[in-house]
Amino acid sequence: MVVSPSRCCVMISLFTFSTCLTLGCMTTAPLSRIVYEDQHQFVRLEVTARANQLNHSHPASLSENELGNILRSFTVSPRRASSHGNGFAYTAVPRLPESSPAFSPSVTALLSKHLSQALQRATPLEEALFFIEDAQPQNTALITSGGCYIQEGRLHFQLANYRHPTIGKTETIQARANPLKVLSHPGYDLIPGPTGTVQPTPVWQRLITALPQHAIIEYENSPQKPGIKKSPDEPRLGNDHSVHKTLAEQLGELEQLKNDGLITEEEFQTLRTKLLNSY
Repeated sequence: MVVSPSRCCVMISLFTFSTCLTLGCMTTAPLSRIVYEDQHQFVRLEVTARANQLNHSHPASLSENELGNILRSFTVSPRRASSHGNGFAYTAVPRLPESSPAFSPSVTALLSKHLSQALQRATPLEEALFFIEDAQPQNTALITSGGCYIQEGRLHFQLANYRHPTIGKTETIQARANPLKVLSHPGYDLIPGPTGTVQPTPVWQRLITALPQHAIIEYENSPQKPGIKKSPDEPRLGNDHSVHKTLAEQLGELEQLKNDGLITEEEFQTLRTKLLNSY
């Protein structure tokens, strides 16, 4: 049987389309915006699976100093070795002593500065995500990753991986692509400071998937309200041009999300009204 060229092209196109569906070629990558990035670490804004809740209080003003105080109040407590975990995590890498500060001064400085910037730029659909790769001898690395967002005057801080030991690049690539992906049974418990609580995970949910450790921090003594507010240590300007410019940028970002098909017209109008009311 002789197949015409036109029919052959149609068959090839259908095969290619079917293959792309099977391999996930047709999926859209999460929309993200880099706030800070170098070879081993980054902070970025990303539309996550919780975007359909539309209730993040973003943009939000949480100053670098305030966020630094929160991060310095975090401690971690090592868990006992578990048969469900990665055995390498308990043998190849020295473990921290009991109740150690969660983050070193350099990591605290990095996260407090750039997460604060991210939250001030975020739309209600976005969350601030972070990834830190601490290189170790013999081509190993320790990965710490997670994210945060603001809801109703509370900081929600999620720790997906903490000093997770890895060899090779596979897990590093996974964590860079999705900092909220839990790579293995956690080796540490995150303990928030006096104004924080740990959000418990329902047993049925733990059986389905591994979820990041989730701390909720109250910070009502700080001037956090939706909308860009200047921290006391920032210089004051003689007019409100920067505030109006920021509002215009936020509206432009929402418009871009709608144009990219990530939100509907109805969601766009809801978020637009929310942003305008915040100012």
